[in-house]
Amino acid sequence: MSGAQENAIEIYPKTQYLSASELVAQRHPEVESPRNGLKRTSFEGSAEENVELKNTYANLRLQLSARRIERQAGRAIAIWSDDQQAAEVVRKDGKFESFGYSQQGKLYLEYYEALFLLELNRLQLEYCGLIVSIEQAYVLLLGEEASEKYNNYFVYSALSRAGYIVVRHQEGYRTASSDVVTKDDCIWALLDASLSNKPVPLHIKVSQFYNATFERMVQLKQQIKNQCSEASTDEISINNEPNAFKFDTRKRRAQSEPEEELASKRASTTGRSLIDDLKDEASYRKFQQTFEKLDIVRLQSEDYDCDVDSTIRTFKITFDLHLHNDGFRRSAPKTPTFSVIILQHDEPFPTHIEMLHCQRQQMRAEERAPLLVISVSESKHIQAFLYYIS
Repeated sequence: MSGAQENAIEIYPKTQYLSASELVAQRHPEVESPRNGLKRTSFEGSAEENVELKNTYANLRLQLSARRIERQAGRAIAIWSDDQQAAEVVRKDGKFESFGYSQQGKLYLEYYEALFLLELNRLQLEYCGLIVSIEQAYVLLLGEEASEKYNNYFVYSALSRAGYIVVRHQEGYRTASSDVVTKDDCIWALLDASLSNKPVPLHIKVSQFYNATFERMVQLKQQIKNQCSEASTDEISINNEPNAFKFDTRKRRAQSEPEEELASKRASTTGRSLIDDLKDEASYRKFQQTFEKLDIVRLQSEDYDCDVDSTIRTFKITFDLHLHNDGFRRSAPKTPTFSVIILQHDEPFPTHIEMLHCQRQQMRAEERAPLLVISVSESKHIQAFLYYIS
């Protein structure tokens, strides 16, 4: 064997292929993270904390560096765009009904959707002509500095793995059958705008029924005001006129079976008040028994004042949740099952007034979904509370 051949063998070593059993073993690797025990009480910067952080980083690195073997043809391909801050899908593989949004005939994925599909090995993400690994994707999609993207993706991943369809929050859900604005839509939009002190949506204003409906509502409002003023004038005139009642002096036939006298009338001669007499009625006692079974929380008087001031915080609805068996379609989404609000770890939960204000931010009353408030702690534990506001 010549020297050139020996050098060639050293430079290009023989390729090692995995056996069938090794392929099956590494197809779905499972790396369990250590379970959290009792809360640590050591102070910051101690040796115990450094050891704990070192073990945590080693476990994360083991999860990210695990070899994953999947079919190359079983993944979609997307290219990350810095301008759009989204991943453009150039080749689809599988179903994408609940992922991405269309713009100018192209399908784009949000940063949390791209990272979620990348973790499931359903997506091959490319950036500047190179394939991005999962570890690089965390830095590229979520950023190097802490931001709300971390909590948004953590909540999105947890809810998606729980079986929900999670999409970005959208204002004004309209089904395919109600894309054309009707007179009823204009009426409800004007009533909602007058009660909630918010502008009428643009798609209502540009409809052909808006001007006529608005003029008709102004006429009805003025008519009601005129009737109220006339009624008050007639009441004043009646009070000023002398009483000229004429009573019927004819004898009336007595009833064959006189009605039983009420307890309130019998007790009126005892000197008790009318309220005390009414409390002796059977209908009041029945209502009192039913009322005592209800779990009622008494609110303060200021809780009903929903005017926005400097002390009321405004919350952003991030996601909308849909059920898989609810017939979800991205082209014509229905009213979501829940609307998600994500709180930071140091942010307190909203008050009653703030929840009412956030509920009224949604467009129409019949499309207001219950609010699911999720708080993400520093240790990445989530607490979720569901609010139903009637």
